[in-house]
Amino acid sequence: MLKVQEVEGKGKGVFAQCFIPSGTLVCVGCPIEVTSMRTEHSFQVDWERHVELDEPARLINHGCDFNLVIRDNELGGYSFYATRDILVSEELCWHYGMTEALSIAVQSCRCRSAHCEGRSLGFTEMSKVKQEKLHQNGVANYLSKWYIGQARELNILRAS
Repeated sequence: MLKVQEVEGKGKGVFAQCFIPSGTLVCVGCPIEVTSMRTEHSFQVDWERHVELDEPARLINHGCDFNLVIRDNELGGYSFYATRDILVSEELCWHYGMTEALSIAVQSCRCRSAHCEGRSLGFTEMSKVKQEKLHQNGVANYLSKWYIGQARELNILRAS
């Protein structure tokens, strides 16, 4: 269902080998290492905890106009779900702000999206509008709790 291949200017990326319908579980990221420090391919799972996930999860690139969202999984990593129908040969991508409070990963974004932000932004760095959009799609549980707390304090939490 997935293929890892080189992407010009990005290194490796993950691509759909078949049509993937919206809502499909695309990839389950299993932790292979837990650390308190960021690494080149780590995913933040709590304020001071990061995990290295197995492949292909660790190779899914950032995209400002993402086609995957994440959900915490029972393994201590993240599972990736299609936010819309994904076509054959389309690169899979997710917004790094779905797991990272502060993002240092992509200083110069190469997603080529019309909605490109220029670099990956961490969830706490984004505007409230962008935070709400990502929160509605799917962010890490620790960021969701933080967002709901902030929204309640500011009295901006919208009814779900």
